[in-house]
Amino acid sequence: MRNLSLITGITILSCIILMAIFGPYLPFVDKDLTEHLYLKNEDGTMITPPFPPSEAFLLGSDRKGVDLLSRLVVGTRETLLIIFSVVLIRMVISIVLGIGAYYSRILKFILQIWHQVFSYIPSVFLLVMIVGIPFFLYSPNRPIWFVLVLALLEVGRVGDVIYRLAKDIAGKPFYEAGVVTGSTPLNLTRRYMLPNMKTQLSTIIANELGRTLFLIAQLGVVGIFISVTFENDASGILSAVNNSDSWPLILSTVLKDMWSVKIIPFSAIFLIAVTVLSFYLIGTGIVKKVNNR
Repeated sequence: MRNLSLITGITILSCIILMAIFGPYLPFVDKDLTEHLYLKNEDGTMITPPFPPSEAFLLGSDRKGVDLLSRLVVGTRETLLIIFSVVLIRMVISIVLGIGAYYSRILKFILQIWHQVFSYIPSVFLLVMIVGIPFFLYSPNRPIWFVLVLALLEVGRVGDVIYRLAKDIAGKPFYEAGVVTGSTPLNLTRRYMLPNMKTQLSTIIANELGRTLFLIAQLGVVGIFISVTFENDASGILSAVNNSDSWPLILSTVLKDMWSVKIIPFSAIFLIAVTVLSFYLIGTGIVKKVNNR
C-alpha cells in the first residue's frame, strides 16, 4: 500500500523548496520588492496602498505597496533557511546531550535543568525578553544570535525525548550483547543507539521544523524579526526597522489587516499552514512506513 502521507508531504515540501530556489527569477515576481507609494487610476485619481488584486498585483499589495505574491515568494528562501538552521543546531546538540545523559550523570543533570528551566515557559515570551537585551538587539551578528537562541531554548525538551529513546534502546538484548563484548560508549552509540533511533529522529526533525515555523510566525505577530537595522526618525529618535523578508513579516500588521485587508495576513497564514502541514505529513508518513514493516 502506498504511503500517501509521506508522498504528499514530500511533494508539497519539494514545491516550496523549488519556489525558494527559482521563485525570485520568475517573470511575474518582483525580486527587488519595490515599494509603490501610490498608483494612478485611468481617470487620474490616486490610490494608496494596500492595493487590491489586479493584473500588476496578482494578490494585491502590502501596506508599503510591495507586491504581496512577490513578498511571499522572495521570503521563502529566508524562512526555510531560518527554520532548517535552527532545527539542525537544535538536533545536533540534543542528540549529543540526550545520548550523553545516558552515560554521564553530569550531562543528565544538565539536561534535566535545561528541560525544567526552558520547557515550562512559552518560548515566544522567553525570546521576546532575550532578544530585547541590548547585546542581542544591537549586535551586528543579531541573525546568528537569533537562530542560536531559538535553537537552544528547545534543546532541553528534545534532548529529554532522545534520552528516553537511548534508555529504551539500552534495554534491548542486542545492546546488552554489545556491552558484554566490552564496546566503548562511543562504539555502542555508533553501532546500536543511532541506527536504531534514526526513524524516531526523522520524525522528531519533521515535527521540530513545523514547531519552529509556527514559533517564528508568532514572533512576527509581535514584531520580532531575525534581522533589523536602526534608523533615526525626524525627531532624532533611534528606532529599529525590520529588514527581514521572511513570511512572518507579513503578519506584523495582522491586527490592522484582519479587519480591513484580510488577503495580507491570510496569504502568509495559508503558506505557513501548508508548509507546517507538509512537515506533519512527512512525520506521519515516516511513522506509518515503520509500522508497516
